[in-house]
Amino acid sequence: MDSSRSLEIERAVFDKFIGHWEQGLFEGQRLGQAFYNHFRLHRVSDQSLLMGLYEADGKKARNEIRRIFHLG
Repeated sequence: MDSSRSLEIERAVFDKFIGHWEQGLFEGQRLGQAFYNHFRLHRVSDQSLLMGLYEADGKKARNEIRRIFHLG
């Protein structure tokens, strides 16, 4: 695993989230915000890795997710 990505999410769970995102189920939220809330990332003890994700949208949010998470 890439050392810059220390958190892991199952690919199927991530794909399901993206499907819900594309269906508009997170209306009124940015992609990073929806991802953060959906996966309850407030529970992660070291929030430094997640800085900037909540505020990100679109391509920037997708890049942040790829940077932080390993899809297993």
